[in-house]
This record gives sequence, C-alpha cells and structure tokens, in this order.
Amino acid sequence: MMKSALYSWTSLLLLPAVFGLPGWPTGGTIVAGDAVLFDREHWEANLAHPNATGNNSVIGFDVSKPWPSKQVDGWHLSINATRDIPGSETMNPSNATGKAFTGTSIFLQAGDDLHSAFDDPAAVNETTWKICVVVIPDVPQDNTTAPAENGTCAMLAPQCVSDLEKAYKDKFARGQDCYGSPPPTPASCGDKVNTGRFNVQQLPLDSIRGREIYVTASEPHDPSDDAQPWSEATSKIWPVLTIWGWNARANASSDAMPTVQLSCISARDEAPPSDSEPPSSLAARRRCGKAGAALLGAGVAAFVML
Repeated sequence: MMKSALYSWTSLLLLPAVFGLPGWPTGGTIVAGDAVLFDREHWEANLAHPNATGNNSVIGFDVSKPWPSKQVDGWHLSINATRDIPGSETMNPSNATGKAFTGTSIFLQAGDDLHSAFDDPAAVNETTWKICVVVIPDVPQDNTTAPAENGTCAMLAPQCVSDLEKAYKDKFARGQDCYGSPPPTPASCGDKVNTGRFNVQQLPLDSIRGREIYVTASEPHDPSDDAQPWSEATSKIWPVLTIWGWNARANASSDAMPTVQLSCISARDEAPPSDSEPPSSLAARRRCGKAGAALLGAGVAAFVML
C-alpha cells in the first residue's frame, strides 16, 4: 500500500492520497513510501548525490509578473534517484538493522532568471499565481519499453492524456483550488489510472529554485541486494500534471482557464559511483552535503497557503 505523510514538528498524520500533503516542516513536499522515515536534512543530503537522474522541459510562465503573464523557457521537471541510503540515517537510527533504502525525488524548477523572484516574502504574499502539481504514482509500467524522453508518457493513450488535462483544467476553473474532490477518471484512460489516488500539492512559490515536490523510498533491503528496487527506481516513469492557475488577487474573469500539462519523467541517466568507492565512503560523502542542504533549507520562508 502506498504511504503518504504530513509532517509537523511533533506528529505524523496519515491522510488519503487525494488530499494535498505539505510534508516536511517547511512544507511543499509530498512524502510517500518509506521516505516518511527520514527528515528533510538527511533525505536531501543523500539525494543531492544521485546515482541516476532525468530532466525534461515543461511549459512554464514568468511568475515574477502578475497572472497570466507569458510563457517562458527554463522550467523543467527533474528527478534524482539514489541507492544504498543507510537505515542509520532515518529519524530513528536506534532501530537501524543494517538495511538500506533506494530513494527518489521529483522537482519542478524554474529557469535561473526566476530563482530570486520570491526571495522577498512580500512577493509570495502579493502574488496572483497559484500552481498545482499532481503526481500520478501508480500507472502500470507493463508496456513501457523506453524512458520518458522529452516528457512523453508512452504508457498512456494520447486521448487519456488530453482528457486528464481537460478534467483538471475544468476542476481548477470551477473553484481555483488545488485540493478537494478530484475529477472523475476519464473513460479513455480505462483502468490505467485512478484520479482518487493522485497526489496533489500546491507549489510553494518560494521553492521554485529547486525544492522537491515529491519524494519516495523503497522498503528496506540489504545493501548488497538492491537490484530490484534500483531497477524499479530507474525504469519507473512518473506522470506529473502541472496546473498554472490564479488566486483571488488576480480578479480573473469568470471564463478564465488555467494552463495544464501532463508530462512524464524518469531517472534514465545513470551515473553510478566508481567501483573502487565502498558504500561506507559514498555514505560519508553524502553526509558532507548536509551542510549545504541545511543552508538551503534555512533560506526557505515559511510556507504560505494562498
């Protein structure tokens, strides 16, 4: 069963996948699978040194200007996959049994020109944009023989892709909300997807320089026996809907419609460590990245739901 979590500083609350899950304390990340066992600092330190990656361009807008502004280049979905994350780095290291995890992080990132657009908290408070991200976690991969090149979703029929985009476009236009009841699953998708199991998140605009939107981890496994979880992490194709909408400050007309795109991402580009580097050395090198991850986290403003 898929596990998703909403963290606060003191508690862990499990919620159905249809709801948005703010995730770690600074918010904005859907935390699924056994990634719920990690805090943000340790997770980011490990995923900052991936063994496989992927990157696809997506439709995006100049969010430094009021909605609807104009489309701009530079927005992309990216994915990192890391193998052999030590169980000793979970939030309860005393329970570590020598097992390891395989982790995946998905990002929605703006181009460099927009990275500083929301450094000022006032810009977050005054924006007219509302961006929703919908991760589809359980699409059958049986007929998938190629990675998600150029964002294509080969496992879904073109009509299914079109109908999903329209369903989420209509849903947002009705209520200008990322959450709530999902639209019905289009008949053209058959039993490939179920919108009731989609993971939904409103994107915190101060995270567009590169904060995870979705993280997940395998079940624990022996470090020397990760062939199956690693194969799954590098072959799985993730469909992601991005919804470029507006909030009440935009004063949008009653017939306004958001821009919606369904694109896919996979960790297709492997970059394994040298065979001469033992796992313990790799883990130590990853831990050196904690200071950088902590510095990045310190620069993220408190999440503001718009």
